[in-house]
Amino acid sequence: MVGIQRNTEPGPGRLVVIDADVRAARAAHGLGRPLVFVQRPGSRADELVDDFSGYYTVDFAGEGFAEFVGEILAPLAPTAVVSLSEEGARAATLANSLLGTDATRVDEARRLLADASAGEVYEESGAAGETGAAGEAGEAEGRGERAASSSGRPVALFINNHPYSNFNRGGVYTLPTSEIDIHMAARTQIDGGVTGFADHPLDHVALCEANEEDRWREICSWILRNHPISRVIAVHERAVLLAAEMRSKFGLAGMDLDTATRFRDKVRMKDAVRAADAATVPDFAPLDTVEDLEKVDWSTGRKVIKSRTGLAAKDLYIVETLEEARRVVGGLDLSGSHYEVEEFVKGQIYHCDSVVRDGGIVFSSVGKYLADPASYRPGSIFGTVLVGESELVRRITALNTRVLAALGLKDGTTHLELFHTEADELVFCEVAGRPPGGIIPPVIQAQYGFDIVEAQIRIDAGLDVSLGTAPEPVDGTGTAGFLAFYPGGGESRGIDPDRLSALGVVEHLTHRGAGNGRGGVRHSTDFLDSYVIKAADDEELTRRIAAIQDEYWR
Repeated sequence: MVGIQRNTEPGPGRLVVIDADVRAARAAHGLGRPLVFVQRPGSRADELVDDFSGYYTVDFAGEGFAEFVGEILAPLAPTAVVSLSEEGARAATLANSLLGTDATRVDEARRLLADASAGEVYEESGAAGETGAAGEAGEAEGRGERAASSSGRPVALFINNHPYSNFNRGGVYTLPTSEIDIHMAARTQIDGGVTGFADHPLDHVALCEANEEDRWREICSWILRNHPISRVIAVHERAVLLAAEMRSKFGLAGMDLDTATRFRDKVRMKDAVRAADAATVPDFAPLDTVEDLEKVDWSTGRKVIKSRTGLAAKDLYIVETLEEARRVVGGLDLSGSHYEVEEFVKGQIYHCDSVVRDGGIVFSSVGKYLADPASYRPGSIFGTVLVGESELVRRITALNTRVLAALGLKDGTTHLELFHTEADELVFCEVAGRPPGGIIPPVIQAQYGFDIVEAQIRIDAGLDVSLGTAPEPVDGTGTAGFLAFYPGGGESRGIDPDRLSALGVVEHLTHRGAGNGRGGVRHSTDFLDSYVIKAADDEELTRRIAAIQDEYWR
């Protein structure tokens, strides 16, 4: 698999296939080479890619194709560009000329693809599986219908690090494709890039590997230069900074890079919160060299070393002594100002999730975690319960208001975490300028009747936002929460679907691909099963959570 994923070893090298149909795509996968597909807008990405394929939609017969070759294909260093269609072959000839690829290898690749395609046994029937003139006509007609429906509408770039299926939950599709046209840059299929794409296809798609940050930047810049994009959408933590960078670079509306950095860089974040006296902040310091550890007061007890831009409690280390800290830091790359060290705070962790419009908070909810997000491990549990009106909630929302004002957010959603200590003190932990992750959005929706992720999408897209029944519960009473189970720790039996209603479960989410494949848990939201629960009051919610936990492992 690794050989297919990256073109780093000598050998046949990466193959670019232009204007592939399903037969040609399947044949290309059989060649055992790293693949990139270049398709017309409106092509069905999910029918063509395998787990590791790159994919781009572009008018390869248009004037901008040469620029695409130079800026997007050239950095991939393909050894050949080929096509089995007449129009695609002309584009491939141009690409090979611009790239200076070896003619012998190009001819060999074309022959191999043609031979493999001719040998394909094609079993499907219908629009998705047809070949020949009828199938091509149907595909072109579908593209024409979608293009016509998008005429004159705003256009947005959606930088998406979630599986595409996340935006079709419970039969409700949250991307506003009836109101705007969307160009999506997403992860390759192994990370869910176009899972569930068939139900709601997009005309314009680009797929690249999740951790290739420079590649994402190149793709997004090229899309923004070549299409009339007026908005950039981002709901995942990994996409927030890049989206803000693109907005600032191209002069687009929405959260700019400076604001986004304050919400992502934990040192700059805490500097701003402390400077505004918005909340009590634990002692902290940048960690750029081993010598920086000497500047920390170790007499006050344990410390936390963590990534300044980390998420989901990854790259986080709790250390007791200076000696232990030195051992941990010895295994880290401290270049580039990526780490910080801060005082460990003992206390119950709460979260406050908000929607902000025109600089004012129009919705907020407070929840209490059932476990420390940093304590995830195989076989353990996680969850949250919403907290009703109380003096503590009022204090938390007031702190949240001060923090968001200090960081300067004008429009968007936020997820703040803080500690409530045994001394009844509220201590700031961190805040993100995006919707809460994991199962918190379904809990908010169960309680208040709106999807906070959809709210962020619509804010980024410049569209009106509906907050459902917020700030009141959907039915005027009750509370909600979720309980999630990490993979590992013994065989899980799950819960009989017929039992869910009696246990107060309003939504069960199964997460395919949970775990790291070696018996470990990758991050704090790496759940195997999660259950969204409604109850009449806090006491009943607690009982239902205990019953679900007991029944899950029974």
